[in-house]
Amino acid sequence: MAHARRSARSPGLLPVFLLLVLGLASCHTVEMPGDEVACAGLQCTAGTCFSNAGQPMCRCGAWERAAGLTCSVAAFTQPDDHGGSPDSATVLTLPMSPQEGRIDEGRREAMLDRDLFAVTVEASGLYRFSCTRLMLVECRVRLLDVAGNAHDMPSAFEGARVSWFPTLSEGTWYFEVSSRDAYGRYTYELASLGVDDHGDTLEDATVLEAGSGTSFPVRLSSPFDADVFTFRSRVGHGYRFICEQAPNPFLQLTLQSATGLLMDAVQGTSGEPLTVSLQATSERDWLLMLAADHGTFPVDAACRFEDLGPDEHGDTLATATPVTPGVPVAVTLQSRDDVDVFSFTGESGHVYTVRTEGAGRWSAQVVDEEGANVALTTTDQLRVRMNRWGTYSLRVQGGAPWEHSFVLTLVDAGTDDHGDSPETATFISPGTTITGRFDSPQDTDAIAFYTQARAIYLASYAPFADLSLNPRGAVGILGLEGGRHLFSARDARQVTLMLQPLNGVEGFSLTLEEVAIDDHPDSSEDAQILELPASRAGVVQSAVDTDVFSVWLEEGRAYRLGLDAGTLRATLIAPGGLLANLRDGRFVASRSGLHTLFLAGASGLEQVPWRFTLQAE
Repeated sequence: MAHARRSARSPGLLPVFLLLVLGLASCHTVEMPGDEVACAGLQCTAGTCFSNAGQPMCRCGAWERAAGLTCSVAAFTQPDDHGGSPDSATVLTLPMSPQEGRIDEGRREAMLDRDLFAVTVEASGLYRFSCTRLMLVECRVRLLDVAGNAHDMPSAFEGARVSWFPTLSEGTWYFEVSSRDAYGRYTYELASLGVDDHGDTLEDATVLEAGSGTSFPVRLSSPFDADVFTFRSRVGHGYRFICEQAPNPFLQLTLQSATGLLMDAVQGTSGEPLTVSLQATSERDWLLMLAADHGTFPVDAACRFEDLGPDEHGDTLATATPVTPGVPVAVTLQSRDDVDVFSFTGESGHVYTVRTEGAGRWSAQVVDEEGANVALTTTDQLRVRMNRWGTYSLRVQGGAPWEHSFVLTLVDAGTDDHGDSPETATFISPGTTITGRFDSPQDTDAIAFYTQARAIYLASYAPFADLSLNPRGAVGILGLEGGRHLFSARDARQVTLMLQPLNGVEGFSLTLEEVAIDDHPDSSEDAQILELPASRAGVVQSAVDTDVFSVWLEEGRAYRLGLDAGTLRATLIAPGGLLANLRDGRFVASRSGLHTLFLAGASGLEQVPWRFTLQAE
């Protein structure tokens, strides 16, 4: 039987060699690229770049995490112009002009570009950060502090520009510009609006102390800057807060209680001083606010606070302050609703006015003992005539709210100086001047004179722009410039000039002059009848004068007129009213009958001589 043989072989050299190679390899490690190599030429959207097994990655720090940012390697179509973290932020130095920035398009989905700008503030102040869209569809801006926390900012839109108005305290702050789904160019600008001069809330309000009412400056730096003031009232005291500024329809001044009860408000449309007032009935805190939500900024105003003290004059007939004509009394209206009442004894037939010292005018009413109205007007126009003796009251209130203090004097002007009808008129003679005083805006002063037959008179009155003249009894009247009237009289009669005030005028002066005695009648009723051939001469003695003649002419017959009349007009009126303007030379009568020849046309007080001859051919 045959048995198989198993031979045992010894190991070869190959395994040994492999073991040696592996042993040698285990003595040397492979080196991976570090941060400097892996991140060379790369940027992070935010955070810090580092090497992860040779691959570049971005790590968010505490600031980025607080800001809610995603940190990744930037992959944009263009190199990023502004970084997104504090260490790569663009530093802003003030003052600055608008600069251009760019939100870049990402190469990967959800790759968003954020441009970060840093500014270091040395003291608390107001600022404006503006982003103007060039190609960028939307500007989104966040304010971040040194820890990465976001802070709210009010904003305003002005076309393509959006502005944010933060109040920055001392330290470093960051403005982040981004856009949700858009990319493109924009401009950015940071401007300092200065220090907020007065707080915006009750807690930060400037406390106003009662004093001399010294003016102090107030500046509104933006539509979101409201300057707030506070004061504590005393019972019975009146208060006024007054701000003078340029016209601004968006500027508003309000007065309210600390609990929000609105007491007074006014807007700056007219440019007149803004004024709010209060007559306090209790001791409490009050809030004043000056603000403007639109318009041009900054808005500068000069304001003052006045404690007007307690009301020194009663507000009713029962508590009225007695006054004596001619004795001045100081008046302060504590609020726009305050009424100061004064009592006095009025004499029958006497005229009373008031005189005030201090800018402004105020509402003035006079009532009798029963409270019935006697006169209601303003202090500068009050002139009232009493019909009977008795006690009267003068009520003063209103006026411009910033003109609240003045000196008032009651004036007894005596009885009316001139009558108010032709029957009670004061007479004036030619060559003299007379003056008058209007007792009230409704007063009429009648001045009269007697005329001579065919006399011409000139009446001159002043101030002519503030007077109404109504002549009665005159035949020929012609008004000239400068408050002058010419009068011509056919016969002796009374002419009365009724004068009334306009525009609050208090008095007048009137001068009467006799200009001439007319040499020829002025009307066809009194015309001189001419017998042909005729020759006449005379003078047209003013613009109101006309010289008139009558003559019988035959239809179809020729006549010759020899006329030397300078600038005068010669007019011929035929029977039936047919009118013809005559010149020197020959003319043919169109109708038979009595014709009337008029010579007129002088200018003002000009006296023009004339001469004519008239004969039939």
